[in-house]
Amino acid sequence: MKKVLVPALLCATLASPALAQHWYGAVDIGTLTMKNTSYADPGSITVSGGYRFSPHLAAEGGITAIGDSTLVDGSGTRTARQGDLRFLAVGFLPVNQNFEFFGKAGLGLHATRILGTGSYTSNPTAHTTANLIVGAGMQLNFNQRFGMRLQYEHLGKSKASETDPGADISRVSIGGVLNF
Repeated sequence: MKKVLVPALLCATLASPALAQHWYGAVDIGTLTMKNTSYADPGSITVSGGYRFSPHLAAEGGITAIGDSTLVDGSGTRTARQGDLRFLAVGFLPVNQNFEFFGKAGLGLHATRILGTGSYTSNPTAHTTANLIVGAGMQLNFNQRFGMRLQYEHLGKSKASETDPGADISRVSIGGVLNF
């Protein structure tokens, strides 16, 4: 049964009307929550683009710039500079032509670089971690061209080195969508 059901659902999704196929771009601003670390929660901005294959399925890629987060003590400072590159599959559940829910999952490459001053001055360390990104949100479409979305994403771990246990990071953001 599973061998028949999965290909049938995939064909039904891809065989949706051609009018649903389009490119889109999005810009989202938000804040990161970092657990298991002393660093402050920074802001972030994501620029992404995608292709919607049908009313229910899209592929999306993007870059997230994350604000610096600094720790200060009597010995100096340590600043974390972070960002991620993402490749996601997005599933949509349209409620009506102006409102839809979505879920996303895919691969994120999260880069962290630690810079120090005072007794923490040394060669900057940099590390990239591959993470599973999962998220969900809702999108309000003002018309066929413009929309607004609110979303939550779990971005995985931010690590400064291979031995670093890492900080669990998640993100809440709001943004605009432009359909081409």
